[in-house]
Amino acid sequence: MREDFHLLDFMLGLPLGLGIGLLVWYFVWKKGKKERRYDERYQRIQEQAKSLSWNVTVLAILIAWSIIIVFEGPGLSFFLFTALYIIAITAYGIGATIADKRN
Repeated sequence: MREDFHLLDFMLGLPLGLGIGLLVWYFVWKKGKKERRYDERYQRIQEQAKSLSWNVTVLAILIAWSIIIVFEGPGLSFFLFTALYIIAITAYGIGATIADKRN
């Protein structure tokens, strides 16, 4: 598998892909600003969507965590999911603190 990997293609393609992605993002953002897509209503909808998504993600982590501990026992995957859960809850706490101070 290593002999199929071309470092030059990777080193040229990665920045090129990132550049094209950023360029597309810029033009979509600029068009959205002209059409007033990013008003208060848009912000509120995005906040609610992120909140719902966050809750579903934490629930999915807990379900996967339970399945792993039941079927595999405390192995590497269990500790990875534990770390992921701790990071998610810590980030949620920090985000809630920041949002509370802004309001």
